[in-house]
Parts: sequence; structure tokens; C-alpha cells
Amino acid sequence: MTLPADPQQLLTFADSILAQQSFSALIGARFTAIGEGRATLQVPLREDLRQHHGFAHGGLLASMADITLTFVGALHLGPQVLTSEFKINFIRPAVGETLVARGELVGGTARQAVTRCDIYAVRPGEDGQPGEKLVATAQGTIVLPDTAAPGRAGQP
Repeated sequence: MTLPADPQQLLTFADSILAQQSFSALIGARFTAIGEGRATLQVPLREDLRQHHGFAHGGLLASMADITLTFVGALHLGPQVLTSEFKINFIRPAVGETLVARGELVGGTARQAVTRCDIYAVRPGEDGQPGEKLVATAQGTIVLPDTAAPGRAGQP
């Protein structure tokens, strides 16, 4: 399977994958842009996605990072990818109306991609225009899964 080359078809394809993932659908995740080694994911910051202090839950931010990092890796490796690992730094509490994760490819080989993303909280500023604050940053390694023949798993 290959990814669609047309940008609009790629965006539609990416959103269809999110719709198949019950957690992605639960949080309301959707891509607003994807292609050329970059992806932008958006999630509305609803009350049920906040922790007890009123900030976005850290698990939500980590999930957004994982989704974004993996999709960027898929742009490099193809759609059959998995997250091998990722690290996230929470910079400040996320408050606002919407969360936006912007990811990009750092570099890759034929079997892995190193990706990064920044997550922003968006809320109206004093002038009424939307303002963004960086709330987290993440880096991950996305890989093609081991496709050993059935019955041979774990053998060198």
C-alpha cells in the first residue's frame, strides 16, 4: 500500500485512518495539513480532556505527539509503520480552546524515521486574534515493523 500523492487525497486518507482509531475519534483529532514531511494535527480542548487543574491532560498531549510523529514517519516510510519510541517534554500547562501539533521529519533511512513535533495551545489573545503558546515538544523514532514469516517470530 502506498500513500496518495495528491495533497487533498492524502489529507482525506489520513483523516480516514484517524476515524478508524477509536481513541483518535474520541478526542476529536483531525489533520489540517499533511504532506512533504510535515503534518499538522488539531484537537479541540474540551472539558472532558482536561485534568483536575483545568489544563489539558498530559496523556492527551502525549497521544497527539504519538499520532503526529507516526504520521510524519509514514510520509517517509509508507503507511505500515509503528512508533518505536518517543520522548515528550511538557513546557507549560496547556490552556485554551484548541491544541495543535505540528510535526516534521528530522531524518530517516529505509527502515526508520526520526520525527519531531511541537504542540501549541491556541486561545484568543487580548486583541481577539488567536494566539499560540508552545506547551510541549516531542521527538520519536518511527519504524517499519518486523515482518518475519509466521512461526518464526523471535528467531534471528
